Amino acid sequence: MRYMNDSQQQAIEALRTISRDETVKAYVLQNPPLYKALLKIAMRFIGGETLDACFKTAKMIMKKGHIVTIDFMGESTRDKKTANEATKEFLRVIDRIVATKSDASISLDLSHIGMVVDKKLGHKNATRLAKKAKEHGIEMMISMEGIDRIDAILEEYFLLADTYDNVGITLQSYLHRTEKDLKKVLQFSGKVRLVKGAYKVPEKHALPWGKETDQAYKKYMKMILEKNHFCSLATHDEKMLSFADTFIKKNKSDKTKIEFEMLHGAIPELLDTMHEKGYQTRDYLPYGKEWYLYVCHRLAENPLNIYKALSDAIS
Repeated sequence: MRYMNDSQQQAIEALRTISRDETVKAYVLQNPPLYKALLKIAMRFIGGETLDACFKTAKMIMKKGHIVTIDFMGESTRDKKTANEATKEFLRVIDRIVATKSDASISLDLSHIGMVVDKKLGHKNATRLAKKAKEHGIEMMISMEGIDRIDAILEEYFLLADTYDNVGITLQSYLHRTEKDLKKVLQFSGKVRLVKGAYKVPEKHALPWGKETDQAYKKYMKMILEKNHFCSLATHDEKMLSFADTFIKKNKSDKTKIEFEMLHGAIPELLDTMHEKGYQTRDYLPYGKEWYLYVCHRLAENPLNIYKALSDAIS
């Protein structure tokens, strides 16, 4: 992966800022022509706006031999009704996975199902999902959010992981606190999804994007693999994938506990390559109407995605 120049980094920071601007988001949603154009861009990265559309996409992905993680998009829910509706939608996802006998799991933001509204509500809804998922042998992965929510997310994860071994957690390698968090997380049996991190945070909390973040990712990857812990190595960085492949082979790591996960539509050929090498591979497939923030992050992560997006918008 080529490191970004100053202009590319400035563009990425601008996208991250725009993605958090509720007035921009509202304008997009209320402007049909703009909404339609941006939806064409979004469709490269999502499974559609409905559960039916998502499972049509999921079926095609699974035919290629990949596992699918399904996420009903949304975060920062501010009222109880919306949080409960989101929880019911995730329950429908579980029902559809069971009914279709799909090789799939669910992934979610705790703030989507009530954590920000009320801690007890968030725990109630998270427990409800974890319990039903476990009854059907389905994994539930908790995504990581902004720096101000990490403590609350980990607190909830530890509560759930004590009872439900099908619940996993996401950690971000670019944060200074991650080594300490990882040591605690490795005491539980839930899968660890390791990502580099995409949220904009104050410099005091994170490593600079680039070589330092990459070194941290390698360090935490080795910590997980050396513990023979279930993990999902979530990266599109070819050099990182090559490093992981070499390390796994050299140390004869248990491949049954390792998977490589990538975001739908980002660089699909890389996921195919890792599958061809004999690894379990997972396609992260979100769906729903809350795609604005998600797409902004995808464009920010890789400058090449911006060129693809422009092509999608005018096609």
